[in-house]
Amino acid sequence: MNIRKIYQRLLPIPKEYEQISIILKRHWVTFIPHVALFLVLCAIPIGAYEFIQSNEPQLLNTQWLPLVFILGGSAWYLFAFLLFFTNFTDFFLDVWIVTNERVIAILQHGLFARDVSQARLYQVQDVRTKVRGPIQMMFGFGDVHVETAGLGHGEFHFDNVPNPNATARKIMELAESDRKFHEEKIKMLKLEETPKIIDSGA
Repeated sequence: MNIRKIYQRLLPIPKEYEQISIILKRHWVTFIPHVALFLVLCAIPIGAYEFIQSNEPQLLNTQWLPLVFILGGSAWYLFAFLLFFTNFTDFFLDVWIVTNERVIAILQHGLFARDVSQARLYQVQDVRTKVRGPIQMMFGFGDVHVETAGLGHGEFHFDNVPNPNATARKIMELAESDRKFHEEKIKMLKLEETPKIIDSGA
């Protein structure tokens, strides 16, 4: 199935003519610290067992220490896997979508909370990018800040997304195109509302 069709279902109140132009997710490099933390947490019980076996091997012959390792290790690994799964859920389900109509931010918070913010594309006033540090420069990702004139969500933050400069240019192009479309639409509506003068003749 086309990935755009999958994300099309995530759009709040989608319109028939609305098409997805940009799909943004966090760069995979930003998830490496969470993987490293998970591996360290998994290694701690093993390290503790090896330490005791090397320095105090007689403790392993007691009845209580193996039970402590089994119960404590099980709880520890359950905590490590739950933390890793929560971090992965936040990383994987955070998505920013730009259509030919709207800017939409879908942000996951933990396992059971999600925020959805949106603004009309013609309300976009400014788009800024930030690329800081050698890691972001080396792997080509950074932050994109979209400022809107809407009464609701005034600014969108696309954090750690790939190709921020190209993304900013594309958003500005889409915003300018949508702005021209709405200006033409307003002109047409004003022309339709203008009263017509009927010449009845002599």
